[in-house]
Amino acid sequence: MSMRYEELPVDFQEKIASNAGILLSDFNPATGEFSTADIVCATSGGLAISAVTSYLDRFADVDNCIPNSKEGKQIDDIEVKISGTAVTVDNALVKALIGAADIGTVDTTKVTPRSTLDLGDYKTYYFVTAYGDKTGPTNGGFICVKILNGLSTGGFALQTEKKANSQLAFEFMAHRSIYTPDTMPYEIYVHEGTSEAGDFLLEFTSSAGTNSGNTSIKGMTETPSAGESYVYQTGYGLVLPSAGQILKGSAWSAWNGIADIVATTGMDIIIAVILTATGAARHAGKGIVVAKA
Repeated sequence: MSMRYEELPVDFQEKIASNAGILLSDFNPATGEFSTADIVCATSGGLAISAVTSYLDRFADVDNCIPNSKEGKQIDDIEVKISGTAVTVDNALVKALIGAADIGTVDTTKVTPRSTLDLGDYKTYYFVTAYGDKTGPTNGGFICVKILNGLSTGGFALQTEKKANSQLAFEFMAHRSIYTPDTMPYEIYVHEGTSEAGDFLLEFTSSAGTNSGNTSIKGMTETPSAGESYVYQTGYGLVLPSAGQILKGSAWSAWNGIADIVATTGMDIIIAVILTATGAARHAGKGIVVAKA
């Protein structure tokens, strides 16, 4: 039995970011699309993203005024960085890590550092990682942090080791522009995924049914094929079954996909598609009941 204050949010599985993610030179946050050619490098140990704001207290020198008042707080600066460790290297990465450098036009194997910066040395970078419980290849959820005018502030440092991959620590810092001083140098996108054909997860909606104490289930993203059928379960604290789990017994009821279901508002409800002959789960989803009062 769980103790008080040890509960989890009901939708915590839908709001977890997972895996190491990737660093990209181009990405479409509207669609989640990218080209593998735009992956900056393979990494080890994941990536770290930070956005630290520094503040000024404009009333700090005012007699009889409390320090750090919300009225006196002003943003002074913001430091945004993406850092990690690369385990692959090419000329483009070497150039980026040096910051001010050029790749040779005749000898393209040569990267020559410069003593001055060009505006072209500042690049846009995207950190993208999987988000939520719907992470399919087409409609998968993601978190994206886009940094603007990124420039290497960690330098070039290649570390080799016996019987191990070489490593290059990197740090890219975002920068604002004097021409757009109010534009912060980063953006964050939290994009929830949606179900895809063939996903195990089944989505649906619950709304008030025709009669009191009934709920209407609509919008199923997976429907039974030949040899399959729906079953459902209602209760509290239900756990979503896994693919292939046998869903038989008194806890599960057959459903035709149309009829209202007797349930109480606030209950958990699981709708599943099973192989009728064996009861093996092919698709399943969990929601909260909304029933007619």
